[in-house]
Amino acid sequence: MLLAREPEGNPAGPAEPDPALAALVLAYRQRLLSTGGDPAQHLSGLVPHALLDAALLARGGPREDDAGGPHVLLLEEVARQLRASMPDRAGRLQLREFDTLLSVLRAPLPAADDTESDRKAMRDMLVERCARRFQPAAGAVPLGEVGGPWAAALRWVTSVPVGWLWRLWYGIRLDRKHPWLGSHLNQPGRSFLGAALALRAAHQYSRAHRTAQTRPPEAAAMATRDEAVVRQVLLIALLHDLAKAARPPIWSRHRPRRKWAFVLLLPSVGGERSACRKFLDAYAATAADAGPSPLLVLGAATDEIPSYAAPPPPPTALHSGSRAHRAGLATASLISATVSGRTTETVHVLPLPRTADDRTAAEWLAGHRAVESPRASAWDWWRPATATLAAALALTGGFAGYGAARSVMPGTRPAASCRQVATGQVVGLTDGLDGCDLAHGLYAPELRKLEQTLGRQNALVNRDRPYRTLVFFAPLSVGSESKRTVPTGFQMLRGALMAQKEVNDRHLKSQMPIRLLVANAGEYFRYGSRGGLNTTNHTDVDVAQMILDRAAKDHIAAVVGLTQSRAESQQAAIELGTKGLAVLGTGVTGQRMVEGESPVSYFQLSPPDARIAAVMASFAQHSPRLQALTGTATGRTGPAAVVVYDPRDKYFSNDLANRFDEDYQVAGPVYRVPYGEVDDRRTSDVAQTVCALVHRTNGFILYAGRSGVMEDLFHYMQGDPGCRARQNRVAVLAESPAPDLTLHPERMRQEYDALTLFYNQFSLPEPSGPFSQRFQAAFDLPAENDAAVGYDAVNILSDVMNAILTTDPGFTPSSLVTQLQDPGVSDYVGESGVITLDSDHNYPPDKEIHVREIPPQGGTLTDLTCGVLAQRAERITHWGPGGRFTCPTDDSS
Repeated sequence: MLLAREPEGNPAGPAEPDPALAALVLAYRQRLLSTGGDPAQHLSGLVPHALLDAALLARGGPREDDAGGPHVLLLEEVARQLRASMPDRAGRLQLREFDTLLSVLRAPLPAADDTESDRKAMRDMLVERCARRFQPAAGAVPLGEVGGPWAAALRWVTSVPVGWLWRLWYGIRLDRKHPWLGSHLNQPGRSFLGAALALRAAHQYSRAHRTAQTRPPEAAAMATRDEAVVRQVLLIALLHDLAKAARPPIWSRHRPRRKWAFVLLLPSVGGERSACRKFLDAYAATAADAGPSPLLVLGAATDEIPSYAAPPPPPTALHSGSRAHRAGLATASLISATVSGRTTETVHVLPLPRTADDRTAAEWLAGHRAVESPRASAWDWWRPATATLAAALALTGGFAGYGAARSVMPGTRPAASCRQVATGQVVGLTDGLDGCDLAHGLYAPELRKLEQTLGRQNALVNRDRPYRTLVFFAPLSVGSESKRTVPTGFQMLRGALMAQKEVNDRHLKSQMPIRLLVANAGEYFRYGSRGGLNTTNHTDVDVAQMILDRAAKDHIAAVVGLTQSRAESQQAAIELGTKGLAVLGTGVTGQRMVEGESPVSYFQLSPPDARIAAVMASFAQHSPRLQALTGTATGRTGPAAVVVYDPRDKYFSNDLANRFDEDYQVAGPVYRVPYGEVDDRRTSDVAQTVCALVHRTNGFILYAGRSGVMEDLFHYMQGDPGCRARQNRVAVLAESPAPDLTLHPERMRQEYDALTLFYNQFSLPEPSGPFSQRFQAAFDLPAENDAAVGYDAVNILSDVMNAILTTDPGFTPSSLVTQLQDPGVSDYVGESGVITLDSDHNYPPDKEIHVREIPPQGGTLTDLTCGVLAQRAERITHWGPGGRFTCPTDDSS
């Protein structure tokens, strides 16, 4: 909370700094101290607090020197004051993470020739530091030397393995207790020692730069960045320790006495170079990532107010009618919003009025000179004693109950349907009612809403009567360290949920009710399968096997989704097909998915890369809209193509790039630029290369990469001089666009006005048609991004099951596979096109395909349409002005 003043004459205007507010913060500190009513007694803290002010720094407090730098000494001083101000009989404040990182920064490690030696030296230093707490008394050492050579040999034989196991256990413990350190420093893996060495290197670089005679601008920027990183890491460690200290274990006698927050007072939050401002900057940058914080930071704005300081939230209905002072209302509203989670800001500015109140606050303070702190009591010991006894009884009863259950239940325990993996994601499957929450990462709120819808709809299915279950299987989360990958299956899942509701509401004479499960394969589909084609999953987690484990119990008939063309997703289709489960892919376009090792039980509703590449090549060669932004290459009929692709993505990106190159090389030159999901090259370098090629050739970009990393490239292209210098916008033709750009096309004009996006779409429901209207009403989103494909997948399988039901009411999943192969699905008119599937067609022949454009003025245009359309079941064979250009033919048709 940052105190400031209301502007004079305009209370509703932006707050202003006021140096006089520093006295208010200093006066507040006196309320946190107590002498117990006797002036002769020592001062004691009522709550642990720390104060950082200019006088403290001038008296020799945290200062810039060679021992650690201000960013280390400042935080060390905060920790010292918090320890010193702990209330009497409230225990000692333990700051284990903070102290460990301070030891890492200050350890006098010997110079080593390689990283492994540095790691061993760091580990030995930390082990020795931890072992000091368990060293024997001084008199125990001579006692241990008695016994002769045999006793010495025995001691050596026992001590060496124990020491080795101790070091091994301590190293594993460090890695497991501090996984956040590597993530914050962008260090791959879980090794704490590796991340600690990187932190130490950053600290030493910033110190060396401050003592250097010459300071190049590049080195100064890097040193400033390293200093900020060290400050933020230490602050996160301190916040973690304070969070643990505020809630001691249930068996601790200190738990009743720690019903307070830690307080940090910053009386002079001045310019950017002031100590208080630097601390507040670090807190604002890290508090949101550090988790729930028990630290209350109270500062006074004595200079320019930081840009990240947000105004207090508006008063709630509970406070809006109060006659209290404006500042009091704002404070109450802010505290209420913080506790309830209605605000996510870390720093709020609280404008105080320039006029005094009616002295009610002063009268209240006169009678309440200090804050209240819980008193120590003998009953504090009964709490841990009771908790320990209850835990012992519960453990005994749990073992007894487990043994009794094992004795009467035959077979083995069923496999769990939810597993948390190393990246923090929860993978597995849920029906929305079993308490398994698959939502994780940046897009968790979206999936959590869909899980709630799933639970409500499944609760309406009568499981006492015959029913069948479909599983929507896709990557639906991102890892804790991921900042880029966007799950693409949300729209298809929305379409599937809408189809489930409509199917179950029909109540036909011969109809199989549908229950829907959602299965999360994790980012990159890594945990969706195991072994075989999947070479990235080195754990025992296999979501496809989880589906098979529940197939009989949940009457699973088929699987829909996948949504991504990968070796991992094809291995999942193989595992499911081996056990007779049909898989109907949506949003899957890789050619390998329908060829080669594709099982006979696999079908998909999207066209493969061969057809997509041919359509994109035809569009690039002939489109007047694209040619208006480019120039025809010398001696060719079309503009140059700069193909952005991932050479390691054999199932999708590399395959699409190869097929487009083959189809387009006669029309225009092709230049390839590698760019992938997991790439060693910096995205800014890729954008510079791409923009330079487009500027030199006056061509366009064929984006064959994954949708999840498209906007990273767009961000750097938008600011690159090569792309900004062009007279026309840069044309980008994408097979897999970022979902958020197609759902919200206005973002192209707002954020990427140097680019014009053309993209493929495999279904185009009429915006004013019944499906689009129902979808908009259900989810408040347009029916873009293949929502219709998920909708059609569930409806097709429902129709096939209803056809089987008339002759085989107890049909098995293998019967569904047989029905899809023969007679199959013939000319099914769905919302995503006209669909035919059988033993000769595992994807719809001549599938509807469109190329759409987001023009500068906003909205979307359809520049190309080919294939058999759902509207009027019409086959489109020509496109362009007056139908001048022939649609590429589909070999499967």
